[in-house]
Amino acid sequence: MKAAIIKLLAIVAFLALLAGAISSTTHEGWLTAWFLLFVFVGLPVLIVAWIDLGSELRRLENPTLFQKVLGVLFGVPQALLGVTSVLIGLAIVGWVLYNSLVETQPQYSGGFLTLGVGPALVVFGLYWARVAFKRESYMEND
Repeated sequence: MKAAIIKLLAIVAFLALLAGAISSTTHEGWLTAWFLLFVFVGLPVLIVAWIDLGSELRRLENPTLFQKVLGVLFGVPQALLGVTSVLIGLAIVGWVLYNSLVETQPQYSGGFLTLGVGPALVVFGLYWARVAFKRESYMEND
């Protein structure tokens, strides 16, 4: 668990450095670079580190009440990502089915078999939402 905490603190420090760079930069090119790093690298890595720490907290053998509460709170982003994934996947599947079976919209250029990643997003999202608060024990390989 200590490694997960260190990862989370490191990414928070990285984001703080990027925020400082964004606030002190006057050149538009560098401002864009720092902002893109913040949004497309820093925030996704923060979400993954947050989820990893929550998973580690839920895997503890004898957690304290504080660790249990933190484990549940740290599962919230994972559950939200799972639910969002399910909703996006269902929207894709619904769009394809509506355009294939009911009425083809002018914006639709696909066919019935163009479901794409919709079903995969639904399955992935259901899995992530299901395990977001699940407590699993595991054996660590040293």
